[in-house]
Amino acid sequence: MMARWIRAGRAEASELALACARLAVAQSRHAAPILLWGESEASYPFALIAPLALAPGKRWRWPAWGLAAAVAAYRQFGVRAYLNDDELWLHGGRIAESAVEVVGECVAIQSSFLPRFPGSCVPTPSRELEQAFRLRLEAQHGWQFEHSWPSGAELPALAAA
Repeated sequence: MMARWIRAGRAEASELALACARLAVAQSRHAAPILLWGESEASYPFALIAPLALAPGKRWRWPAWGLAAAVAAYRQFGVRAYLNDDELWLHGGRIAESAVEVVGECVAIQSSFLPRFPGSCVPTPSRELEQAFRLRLEAQHGWQFEHSWPSGAELPALAAA
């Protein structure tokens, strides 16, 4: 199944959350899944937007379904992150807040990556992390991402954000 990868550029988590909500509302129930990727000084926020028909039937499974690839990407870099209370954790502490909600015909799952991995004083290269996350999402869900721009119908929703 084809999926879309949209780079939002410089965006704080709150800005990406607003863009996610507006983009999700613009999707139909048959839309391709979207991963919205942002970058800021404090984190690499992301939002997975997928039609409800693609999400597991039980709502309580949605956080793991949407965030397992993030855990796998961390582990690819030797960071032993894990899911706890539907959020990303490391060494007994939460490292990223997460949100899971129904928006229009879609489920939207938002979270973020640390800009620096523990034990490293060098910032995590965004492109390397982005690629690892993309490959983990593709492997988990069987999707194939293509880089995408918002469509003409989606632009007004994102411009308002």
